[in-house]
Amino acid sequence: MIYGNTNGIKKSVIERLESLIGDYERRSAIDYGVLGTIVEISHKINREICVCISRGGRVLSLGIGDAATVAAVEINLRRSQEKLTGVRCFHTHLNGSSELSAQDMAALHHSRLDMLAAVNAEGGVARDITAAFIRQNGGAEIVRYKNYSDMDSASVFEKIEQAEKVFKKNEPLKTVKDAERALLVCVAEKNARVYIDELRGLAETAGLVTAGEIIQVKAETDKNYCVGKGKLDEIGLAINQNKADIVIFDNALSGLQLKNIEDALGIKVIDRALLILEIFAFHAVTNEGKLQVELAKLKYTLPKLLGRGRVLSRIGGGAGTATKGSGETKLETDRRHIKRAIFELSQKIDLLKKQRDLRRENRIGSQIKTVAIVGYTNAGKSTLMNALSKAGVAAENKLFATLDPVTRKIWADIKKEYLLTDTVGFIDRLPHELIDAFRSTLEEVKYADLLLHVVDLSSADMPRQYDAVLSVLDSLGAGEKPIITVYNKADLICAGADEPQKPRLTDAASISAKTGEGIEPLKRLIEEKLF
Repeated sequence: MIYGNTNGIKKSVIERLESLIGDYERRSAIDYGVLGTIVEISHKINREICVCISRGGRVLSLGIGDAATVAAVEINLRRSQEKLTGVRCFHTHLNGSSELSAQDMAALHHSRLDMLAAVNAEGGVARDITAAFIRQNGGAEIVRYKNYSDMDSASVFEKIEQAEKVFKKNEPLKTVKDAERALLVCVAEKNARVYIDELRGLAETAGLVTAGEIIQVKAETDKNYCVGKGKLDEIGLAINQNKADIVIFDNALSGLQLKNIEDALGIKVIDRALLILEIFAFHAVTNEGKLQVELAKLKYTLPKLLGRGRVLSRIGGGAGTATKGSGETKLETDRRHIKRAIFELSQKIDLLKKQRDLRRENRIGSQIKTVAIVGYTNAGKSTLMNALSKAGVAAENKLFATLDPVTRKIWADIKKEYLLTDTVGFIDRLPHELIDAFRSTLEEVKYADLLLHVVDLSSADMPRQYDAVLSVLDSLGAGEKPIITVYNKADLICAGADEPQKPRLTDAASISAKTGEGIEPLKRLIEEKLF
């Protein structure tokens, strides 16, 4: 396969590179014809070239591009061909030196290469070669050869065997499914640190480990790569240095941007919207919740299809594809398949909505009051639900720990009872696909007699979170509902410390849902507002 950006390279050059891919039975470190050809072409097109060779002597792939692209080739290769037992990698340097960079060494250890070598291709001739082999304690043995003839194949394979002993002593690379390591990226003119912190929380909720963070302060995103070209190179270097498995952008990515970034980095890339969708999919319990998440995923996928099928395969699921029509492309088939699935899911959700509306009408007819708990995700809504009703709802210190709404009847006094509903948490820049899919569930807020807006008093980002919830309520038509603002987690505010600035509100209470502090006064305030 050919990897990298090949724009501007003559067709004859590409064909010549492709003709090199084949089997070489000779037990040599590298076939001299392959080495001479990549050096010659690298010099002519003034681009670095990388060739990856299996232990059996097979030329597995050729990478064309700058240093970041070449370093990503082997990472992409190893992940797409898990059965490979060892790979040695040669790449050209055009700066008159074969010295290995920090990025080269990171790629050697991350991909557990048998050998990584740089060839000085100055003048279109293979000159000195510097090779690196993995050794104990994360180190490496670096050997410099003055020319190709000095590179004794027997010696090279002996060093590879020594590296293999290191691998056998240590735990094999990802023989057991470990938590994926995520590199977080955010492009924003302001509040970038706030956004990246929230993205880290989302990644941890999804079971990912944060491998690093990259921020670019910029007013507008690049239409092709979201980030600038220089920052894209920096991301490529960080992937190798931090051993990242996935890159997550806080920004919404178009189908073109997803395709371009994955091509450039050779690694799986997702955006914030898809990460939230995956979290919702994991936490959905009820049949309606699962249908709503599946519908949201399909609506997310449809505009991002570019004929590559990456996003579709990443999301998975669905019925079989119908027979292709005359001249129908795979892209058209995928779109038709998704549109059909969206239609069928929408019908099922509409049926559930009618059943929900009927139950709501019966409830209104009984004249029983309703209270809905709303708030930013991880503000403590489920913990408050448990404190008020003993509902036993799962409550964790994670974003979107609970998804499906829970309703309990609260008896306050004679002829004073009401229904308390815990709703899904809100979040700033909630994917519109989720709002559309969950609209029937979120509409419970619109029909409530009273809203309890739970605010995390301990959060330094409280004002933004507060405004984000009000914005979602406005979009649902519930902005004018009676609201009690419940400032939760008062136990986390140190004595004598200044509390965060609160909006001036008539109906508000400070509590700790975890310890029970302030719960009784809150109950009396709810009864006063309802009755």
